Amino acid sequence: MAKNSISGYPTADPRLADGWHMLVMTAWYLRLAGCVSMLLAAITLLTRIFAPPTHEVSFMRSGSRQSGIAIMDTNRHVVATFIRDPLIGRQTDLTWSPDSSTIVFRAVTNITIDLYATDIRGQQIRQVTGTGKNNHSPSFSPDGHWLAFTSERDGNPEIYVTNTSCLNDESRCKDSDAHRLTSNTFTDDQAAWSPDSKHIVFQSNRDGDFEIYTMKADGSQQTRLTNNPQRDLMPDWSPDGQNIVFVSERDINNELYMMKADGTNTHRLTTTPEFEFSPQWSPDGQQILFQRTVQGSDFETYMMDADGSHAQRLTTVQMFLQNPAWRQ
Repeated sequence: MAKNSISGYPTADPRLADGWHMLVMTAWYLRLAGCVSMLLAAITLLTRIFAPPTHEVSFMRSGSRQSGIAIMDTNRHVVATFIRDPLIGRQTDLTWSPDSSTIVFRAVTNITIDLYATDIRGQQIRQVTGTGKNNHSPSFSPDGHWLAFTSERDGNPEIYVTNTSCLNDESRCKDSDAHRLTSNTFTDDQAAWSPDSKHIVFQSNRDGDFEIYTMKADGSQQTRLTNNPQRDLMPDWSPDGQNIVFVSERDINNELYMMKADGTNTHRLTTTPEFEFSPQWSPDGQQILFQRTVQGSDFETYMMDADGSHAQRLTTVQMFLQNPAWRQ
């Protein structure tokens, strides 16, 4: 203890006072940091609760114990998995009904390739086609009344439609009820609907190489939209009906392009040394889902803005996810 120079009474050592002050300040800062952490946690929780829901993407997940259909949001969180067991063989070509209650997919069993439908829990699997003749590429009309698909039942790939009312029956849809929309000796494939369900866009090599065509939902007025010596493939119609995104090889490798629904104003969306394919519009038309070849993996799934900007990777090699499709 030191003595006060005026009173002569002992006074506390100044160093002790400074130490006490530091102790008080440290406790105050720790308390403040705790409050800030709690505030940030509360803000994060409220953001998750009240933020608009992210879009969801479904995949066919491969792998021994992870096979089946997985649903992942665009923040890369797997939110659900269905059809865990390979009940009917290898599953590909996934598509959702407009109300997101039914999934239609292609299943390969032995030497037959047919379409199957299931409810969202994968508990009731119903066979859609029974020819076994490479039925694939299913696509629901936006009004939910029709299912377009490709089949080789008549010798070569052609586009058919069947009424979706049969998906509600316990028995298999009748192959005789499917209506053939295209008829030629070449390949017609990859049907995608206009948002009003009145037209279909598809790819065909009837004129020598693959080009993009449209037709009415009854198969009439088949019209060629692209005219390029390289292949144009995998079209998809925008939700507002104004644009069509597609794959083209006109610049050596597969890149994504967009054009107006009448075939005009074609412009390139991607410019990479990799191959891009399988473009799909998001339900709100703001983004495009697609796949890209990646070194060290066969391909991965990406998402970008509709103008081609802000591409981001959604999947990793470890996920073994394929055949992505937007869920409404």
